Amino acid sequence: MKRFLSIFFTAVLLLSAVFCVPAVASYDEVMESMKLHSDCVLLVSADNSEVIFAKNEGKQTSPASLTKVITAMVVLENCENLNQLVTVSESAIKELDGTGSSLGGLQAGEQVSVYDLLCNLLMQSANEAATTLADFISGNDRDKFISMMNEVAERLGCKNSHFVNPHGLDDDDQYVTAEDMAKFVAHAMTFPVFEEIFGRVTYTLNATNLQEERIIRNTNNMMNSAYKDYYCKYVKGGKTGSTSIAGRCVVAVASNDGYNYIGVALNSTMSDVDGDGVNENGAFLDCKEMFDWAFKNIELVAISDTTKIVGQVPVKYAKTTDYLTLSPAETVYSLVPVGTDSGSLLVEPVEDTLPEFVKAPIKKGEKICKAKVLYAGRVIKEIDLVASMDVEMGIFSFLGTLAKNLASSWPFRIVAILVIAALIILLFMRRKKNRAKAAEKSNYRVLNYNDFMRLR
Repeated sequence: MKRFLSIFFTAVLLLSAVFCVPAVASYDEVMESMKLHSDCVLLVSADNSEVIFAKNEGKQTSPASLTKVITAMVVLENCENLNQLVTVSESAIKELDGTGSSLGGLQAGEQVSVYDLLCNLLMQSANEAATTLADFISGNDRDKFISMMNEVAERLGCKNSHFVNPHGLDDDDQYVTAEDMAKFVAHAMTFPVFEEIFGRVTYTLNATNLQEERIIRNTNNMMNSAYKDYYCKYVKGGKTGSTSIAGRCVVAVASNDGYNYIGVALNSTMSDVDGDGVNENGAFLDCKEMFDWAFKNIELVAISDTTKIVGQVPVKYAKTTDYLTLSPAETVYSLVPVGTDSGSLLVEPVEDTLPEFVKAPIKKGEKICKAKVLYAGRVIKEIDLVASMDVEMGIFSFLGTLAKNLASSWPFRIVAILVIAALIILLFMRRKKNRAKAAEKSNYRVLNYNDFMRLR
């Protein structure tokens, strides 16, 4: 009966794998159908870091003003009083002459709070705000500030990014990847002040010693409903960038119904996409399309359940079973297309981690191997598989298996042959000894009473 149940269970597992057919196309096929305009794109979950769309995400490219995200992080990590007034130096403005920089209208000698400089930096993409903040934080040691920027990148594990200036003007030694840019924004969003400024559409700058209060607007038109082609109601913040080398760039965050994503589009185009005679920003269009698709088509579901049996492995020395059943170590959630059921997901043990057998005793929950969860043939998660039950050791099974294993080994066979040979020799020698004693006994003449009397 035990053998029959084992065969039946294996058959059920195999049949469930055969009929595991994905419901819709994979994410890669969806991305191809979008015909995106940017050279590098990435859509990643801000909740669990799952990548939904990715194209050239590891390619190094000029970041343009997306650089200012890292500049803002360095400021926030090194300045406690954001109301502190900073004087804009003439050199911080003059160094930008002839560069075609985006400017925020700051004036030499103007005293502006760190907070308002950050708003200029992130919303208007003001390059003179970047140079002013860099000099303020570093004590006019620009090299020191650049080192601080690269230290942030290194600390976040962004090894494919490097910076040589705080504003983002093109330089061969200044580059990022879409993958790293998403990490930068994810970290920056942990600062409440950054999240607040990042999500502003407009802001009224405080009056200074040289200027009256004035309204500035965010250059991220994805947050401005006046721009019908770009507006995305889910976008809660973003930063734009543009140079002749970097092309059009944007990094944005979007949220809806508890789902949060970071979208990155780098090195995109300005072209007449819809034939209306007006060139459109491809980076905006790409991010909007990715966000819209994700919120309509993806949901978070449990892809592995601790109560489900997903595999088995032979067990030795067990008291009552020949096989140990395996279950996921924990309930794992993943983003999958809406309507995906368990029949569209396949859990497969990773072959090089699956043991040929295990030995009793085994405790429930004991880690046995790794497994991969596949959707549409694509690995979406790797999980641990554990013992789904306790398995006690059977002493008779242990001894029987041990004897069987010993009997099948050559060292045991040699020892057994030697022992048998020794026993045979001992038996032979004992028999020979017994014969000798019998022969010696037969050489004595037996005297009876009459013989004894005659001798007297």
